[in-house]
Amino acid sequence: MALTSISSKPLTLQKERRIVYVGRIPTDFTKSDLRKRFDRFGEITNVSTHFREYGDNYGFVTFAYTCDAFAAIEKGNAVPGEMKFDLCFGGRRQFCDTEYADLDGNNDEEDMFQPIVKPKAPVSDFDELLRQAQQKIKR
Repeated sequence: MALTSISSKPLTLQKERRIVYVGRIPTDFTKSDLRKRFDRFGEITNVSTHFREYGDNYGFVTFAYTCDAFAAIEKGNAVPGEMKFDLCFGGRRQFCDTEYADLDGNNDEEDMFQPIVKPKAPVSDFDELLRQAQQKIKR
């Protein structure tokens, strides 16, 4: 599936990977500030901010299209002089109920690094061979 394609399937926002987690936001950062920071990547349908007592503040930006969320994660910290955030896909996910999708498309590379499974051969160390030879002599 290409990043620029828009799926017509009625999947949830999390399955479509349209929600971007934005970590390390300052306490004075508003929803409007967050929207302004990320609207250059595409249409935003929702913004939420969450502030904690210990300063590990974060927010979520929901994009209309998956390709825009990918662009925000890949290039959201690329402008020199702008504040850097922790960026990744966000939203609660039910891991047992979701279909796997290889979003990075590195199937060929992953196949190269699969472990080599050796076929199980009969035991052929010296002690085992000696034991088998002794049993044959006793018969």
